[in-house]
Amino acid sequence: MPAPTPLASWRFTGTLRHYQADVLDRIDVATPGPLHIVAPPGSGKTLLGLLLAQRRGARTVVLAPTTTIRAQWVRQAAFLGSDPGALSEDPENPGDLTALTYQALSVLDTANPFADLARRRWLDDLEQDGRAPESADRWLADLEASNPQPYKRGIASRSRTIRRQLTKENPETLARALHPNALALIDRLVARGVETIVLDECHHLLDHWALVVATLAARIRATGTEPLLIGLTATLPSPDDANEYDNYTSLLGDVDDEVPVPAVVREGNLAPYRDLVRFAEPTRDELAFLAAHAEGLAVLLRSTFAHATGLAFLVHKLQPERETRDELEPPAPGADEDRRLAKAFADDFGGSEAAAAMLATAAPQHPLVSLLPDVARRPPTTDESLRLLARFALDRLLLNRAEEARWQRIRRTLADFGYSLTDRGVRRTRDPVDTMLASSLAKDFAACDILRIEREALGDDRMRALVVTDFAEHGNKSGGLVGAAGALRTFGVIVADTAAHGLRPMLVTGAHTRIAARDIDVLVPMLGELLGVPVATAPLLEDTQVAEVHAPGVGAARLVRAASVLLTRGTVQVVVGTRGLFGEGWDCPAVNTLIDLTAVATASATQQLRGRTLRLDPMWPEKVAHNWTVTALLPPSFPLEAQPDASRLRRKHARLWGLDSDDPSRVVRGLSIALPSAAQEAMRQVTAKGADASVDGLNAMLVLPPREKTRADWRIGEPYVDREGVSALVARRSTAPVFRTSVRGSRRLGAALGGMTTLAVGGSILSLATLEDGGVIVSFALLAAALWLGIPLAKAWRRERAQTSRTVATYGRIGDVVWQALRRAGRVADVAAQPVVVESERDALATVSVEIADAAPTDQRTFADAMAELFAPVRTPRFLLQTGRGGRAWIVRTVLGRSREPQYLPVPTAIGRRREDAEAFAALWEREVGACVLHAVDSPAQLALMAVARRGGGGTSAARTREEWR
Repeated sequence: MPAPTPLASWRFTGTLRHYQADVLDRIDVATPGPLHIVAPPGSGKTLLGLLLAQRRGARTVVLAPTTTIRAQWVRQAAFLGSDPGALSEDPENPGDLTALTYQALSVLDTANPFADLARRRWLDDLEQDGRAPESADRWLADLEASNPQPYKRGIASRSRTIRRQLTKENPETLARALHPNALALIDRLVARGVETIVLDECHHLLDHWALVVATLAARIRATGTEPLLIGLTATLPSPDDANEYDNYTSLLGDVDDEVPVPAVVREGNLAPYRDLVRFAEPTRDELAFLAAHAEGLAVLLRSTFAHATGLAFLVHKLQPERETRDELEPPAPGADEDRRLAKAFADDFGGSEAAAAMLATAAPQHPLVSLLPDVARRPPTTDESLRLLARFALDRLLLNRAEEARWQRIRRTLADFGYSLTDRGVRRTRDPVDTMLASSLAKDFAACDILRIEREALGDDRMRALVVTDFAEHGNKSGGLVGAAGALRTFGVIVADTAAHGLRPMLVTGAHTRIAARDIDVLVPMLGELLGVPVATAPLLEDTQVAEVHAPGVGAARLVRAASVLLTRGTVQVVVGTRGLFGEGWDCPAVNTLIDLTAVATASATQQLRGRTLRLDPMWPEKVAHNWTVTALLPPSFPLEAQPDASRLRRKHARLWGLDSDDPSRVVRGLSIALPSAAQEAMRQVTAKGADASVDGLNAMLVLPPREKTRADWRIGEPYVDREGVSALVARRSTAPVFRTSVRGSRRLGAALGGMTTLAVGGSILSLATLEDGGVIVSFALLAAALWLGIPLAKAWRRERAQTSRTVATYGRIGDVVWQALRRAGRVADVAAQPVVVESERDALATVSVEIADAAPTDQRTFADAMAELFAPVRTPRFLLQTGRGGRAWIVRTVLGRSREPQYLPVPTAIGRRREDAEAFAALWEREVGACVLHAVDSPAQLALMAVARRGGGGTSAARTREEWR
């Protein structure tokens, strides 16, 4: 008997948006397993969810986070022709479609359900091991009382396992944690015949909600019917929150389809936008604080590795087979020492290189230093030093009770630089250096610069800005921090800044509402009217320019709404607040400028924050949003190498779509939506401590594009394909490797040839004018010189033009070699596909784009990553590929700037994990591209080669991947 289909009579008579139709075409509700769809706010997720449920046909329950959203589902379902009596929001009387809040089901029988379930599982394990139930319970109680740490670890590990396997748990086991009222509601839904579960805003599936949904699905499954779970969200949870992420992926798995923000913008349902960056250099006091950290690290390194125990550690790292008792004895140079050195580098090239650099720096007279290549005798980098310190502490201090003081000292120093040292190893964490840069006072000044820039572009009547920080007041007040960072400090800086005079700013946090003292007469009466209570103000003792607002009995939610109204009216032009209040769920369509001062870089939080500016504004139909990120960079002259805010900037933009800064006709994902390639290179020069680089120079490169141009570049209303592709971009420079050719070089060669021709013609004219003065001799001399230089130049030019015409084909061959090598190594699907190569000009650089258009998206990304790695700067690859030498005649090399030096390319990691795969890659290259030599980077002898490769190998620093939406 076929299953009942009570929703089959629903009909949608409207017109689907293009991306909605695409999702419905691509999604099959009959496929086993959950459906997981990501779509931005305002994209019509409710309609998509209803139409997917209608295709399944079975009775459906919708779970939403709020009563407002719950009611939207019922109203939307009514438009599909459903009998109003078949729709329900009553948990006591389910209908064909029942809309409930998550809270209606999340009635638990314990405060920590997963801990309770984990304890029950532990008892089951003990009983299966032969213990009686009473004995198992008594043993576990004794362990909790006498040794709580192992008990907590056991509970935590079992809780994590349960979270990861929610959908596989026995329904009766899950039900143990639920209150009888929640179980009764689940039973009513199952008895009603519910088979489809729609989870709206499913990124909110926290522990208890996920547990209840899993229990409901398990109960439906126990009736012999496989339930359909449909997860809908605008943002994915972050893997950084392991518990929430486990809940989420256990229930919903991978994303089945994603509606990209550009599709919604292109159809006119979200405002067009552009991402922008403002850079800041920490203040003098902050740099002094960080300099003290750098000096403390230097002192610790000198005292640690010049000490006998530290030296023994370095020697053992470089001579791994020596007996421990011999470590302090200087090795006599010989074959055994060379062999051990080679083994050390083969086992761990990067670690051995760091140990060699440290030994040469801390003890330059040590006999082992004489066995090292000259290029190893350099100071270690900051990261190398920190890693060596951590390994030394773990290997030499932790096991020695007499070294407890040194262990603790190194732990504290490593913590200062963002490394957590425990008995399990070393982990990267948030460090004071990172904290300082993330909350630098200079960022507040940069926010004022942005307000000035936007004010000049928009005018006071149009400007509506939101400034968001992580906290109202940051807890770290030590060192160079001037006052406590956060929204309160930022607001004070904005009020005092001359560029903000004339603007009316307002601050709202969970505990504070503030305005500028100069705006009291205007804003206080309006706030009193909006809030319906008497409003008073009091000046701050520490800053008389700022006034605290007091509204008795009014909570933060009402104050946020009041700020939204004032911002919409234009009475207030700037709102300053925290991510907790304004980062998600706050809708104020008038906002057109976001200034992001937060340290959050997860995809979900970043996308939610950007969503605050994307709503259409009825008062400004031509609205274009600007989303600014403020990033602090250490100046190139500063001794520390750390640049955590630059890394955060990249992570913030890693999953964001936007217009490509170099070519706005493209919609791409990544940092290029905020920084053109020239600015990215300039930022790299700052972080690499380039001699001519500066933060001010970097800001000077960034020009605010007119909003009218941004709107035109988005091409709203034009058709699109709604397809994503991943490609590798390689910028071809005049110092290109020998297997490729520089377009710029061809132009220089053509210009030289033209100059020779001009010289010859000019000389002839000159000779005719001065024939009686021996001009014939001059003419013949000039013509001879022109011919002597011009003929070889002309031949070289013809060869160069022919080579240029073959460039695209050459990159196609390189792409094919990489693709075939990846297939052979098992890194991509074993399907035949041909690389697609496109060459374009941008910012005077000839950029080559290579992609595998017909491959799966994951394989496209693997291929693009490998291509970008192949042409990126050399770091620490396992294998290097040395290509042939360049250059022809001396005159061609001079004009083109060619070098006789060989080129070195890092073999991509996905190919170079096994020697046989790397050798196969080299053989393919030899056959399809040109002569090459494969070098295994596994011995100290290769340090010199690596130094050469790092100086001049790896193609170009502009090599990168590009994810493009079309």
